[in-house]
Amino acid sequence: MKRSAFGKAAASSLIVAVTMVGCTGAAFRPSMTTASQKGDASKQALAAEKAMAGHDAVRAIRAAEEAVRLKPDNAAYRQLLGLAYVAGGRFVSAETALSDAMALGNQESRTIVNLALVRIALGRSAAAQTLLAANADNVPAADYGLAMAMAGNAPEGVRILSEAIHDPSATARTRQNLAYAYALAGRWKDARLVVGMDLDLLAANQRITQWATIAAPELAPMRVASLMGVSVASDDAGQPVALALAPVAVPVDAVSVQMAAVEEDAPEQIIETADAVPIIAADASPVRVALSPTPVMPDRNTMSGNAISKPLPRKVNAPALQKAAFIRPVENGASSWVVQLGAYDSAAIAREKWIGMSRSNEVLAAFPVITSQATVNGTTFHRLAIKGFAKRADAMSLCRSIQARKGQCFVREGAPNAAPLQWAAAKGRRFASR
Repeated sequence: MKRSAFGKAAASSLIVAVTMVGCTGAAFRPSMTTASQKGDASKQALAAEKAMAGHDAVRAIRAAEEAVRLKPDNAAYRQLLGLAYVAGGRFVSAETALSDAMALGNQESRTIVNLALVRIALGRSAAAQTLLAANADNVPAADYGLAMAMAGNAPEGVRILSEAIHDPSATARTRQNLAYAYALAGRWKDARLVVGMDLDLLAANQRITQWATIAAPELAPMRVASLMGVSVASDDAGQPVALALAPVAVPVDAVSVQMAAVEEDAPEQIIETADAVPIIAADASPVRVALSPTPVMPDRNTMSGNAISKPLPRKVNAPALQKAAFIRPVENGASSWVVQLGAYDSAAIAREKWIGMSRSNEVLAAFPVITSQATVNGTTFHRLAIKGFAKRADAMSLCRSIQARKGQCFVREGAPNAAPLQWAAAKGRRFASR
């Protein structure tokens, strides 16, 4: 499978920034540097990254495999190896390496989304959807929406991306992702309309035509390969047995928090508790537009960066937190904007989470809490959110203050036809269904 013109023109946030968009034999020369660095896992990892930046998949894989051999329990090296396999079109090997990275604790969005795409290419779309849904809070909305659409749940992808394009950070690439999701959902008129927002008539028609050629469900592997800009390696025998991950202890806390963007199919339930602190989903990330058939993926930062370096702690802006602390719920005339704190397997878990949040954060505790049921892949989740904001900016401000404290949140509009089922009071706070 040949890569598309888009693969040449723009990098996707769904793959690491240094992942090559093509592999040529001319680049596959033995590296004296790599040979002299044997025995040092960090140097091998650095060599792998440099090889990927130089579009040399074979050398990148060799160096990454050596790094993993030297440090088999290093999650970052396992992730790097998986991304190198992706760059070389070795999807079977990539699935093993990326799964190992997650087993060792790597929960980065680029690991999650690349693993999901690899599973889609291998014909395991259901597993890809399950992975995305279970890690929705760790994946930017624009990436989540497009990946979910490619995994076969186009309506959910459309819904997520329809919300993402209204975010201030959204760009033309986000809109093109929405257009592609429309195409995968069979909504070609909508796809053509959105594509035309950023492309001229000729380019828009070309893109729609090219999307149509790979829109059939059975062409999922081709769509993934085209998106990643790679050729599938037909001789991939899998990751070397010598690099197999030894059994590791199962994490104690295995509760997954689902993302806010899921269709409501039942009214929200009342939560009666004491006090509050939220968990919120990531904002949509910007992406660049390319005049090519493959959808443009969001935010290069999602997948880019040094795969072996640990992220620096984010500085907390004290004035911003102080400003957010003055936000209070509006009794009358509140807007429809709500702050999503999380989505859980049961109402009991949602209630328990809210109790912990409200007890550790007096600002959150002052807001009315609401819940609703939503279904993803036949599984029902209970969404937890707070309302009572005068305007969207207030909801965004509070959400940012939560994120500054390493919490998670997501700002969305409440359902227009939602109505309170009942109210309850607890220590001055109100709880309602919406």
